Formats: sequence, C-alpha cells, structure tokens
Amino acid sequence: MGDSEGTFEIEAEEGGLHRFCLENGKRNPSRDNLDRNIGWAIRVTPSHPRSLRDDEQGPDALRAVKLADEARELQEAWETLLDHYGFLRTREAFHNTLSNQIMTRVVRWTFLEGMALVLIAGGQILYLRKFMETRRYL
Repeated sequence: MGDSEGTFEIEAEEGGLHRFCLENGKRNPSRDNLDRNIGWAIRVTPSHPRSLRDDEQGPDALRAVKLADEARELQEAWETLLDHYGFLRTREAFHNTLSNQIMTRVVRWTFLEGMALVLIAGGQILYLRKFMETRRYL
C-alpha cells in the first residue's frame, strides 16, 4: 500500500483464512531500523448492503434502510475512535513508564554527584587544614 497511517480497506474475494504482513521499514536499508509500536484493528463487515424484500417496498422502508446504513457508518466511526483512544492510552502508559525510569536515573545520578561533591569538599578541607597548620616546637 505504501501509506504509513490511515484507514485501509481490503475487500476479500472469498472467505477463508487471510494473512496480514505489517512491515517496520525493513525494506529500505537507509532507515534508522528502530523498533516502532503500531496500532491496528481488524473489522469484518458484510460486503453486501442490506436490500429490501418485495413486501418491504415503500417510502418508510427506504428511509429505514438509509437510517440503518447511517447508523452502521456511525458505529464504525465510533469503533475507530475507540481504537485510536486505546492506542493513545497504551502509548501514554509506555511514555509515562519511560519518563519515570529516566527520572529515577537522574535522581540517583544527582545523589551520587552530591555524595562525590561532599567527599571531595571534605577532603579539600582536611588537606587545607593540614597545609595551614603551624607546628610549634618547644
């Protein structure tokens, strides 16, 4: 297909087992080869629209079929929105975890730097005391 995002529709010519392949840019070696998270959902809908029987013909029946088609489209849009929302929640949870890990590392490193600073400052104080000390001999 070539597109990196959006909604794709595939009409199967016959029923049975269908396989999907989702690529991560491995085809093009000039890419950065980083792993990427993708979100996808499969929905199976009948390919034939609802048709009226002979005894259902009439202005109200046609209006009902039109309303049913619009309700189906609305339901499909709602499910797509829920899919996107679920993917965003998953991505947010991943980024929160990553952010917390980074913050923990920063705090640990800052604490280690602070301890090193205190040790070096204490060593310098002791050294300067010893250097400035005047010895008195009787």
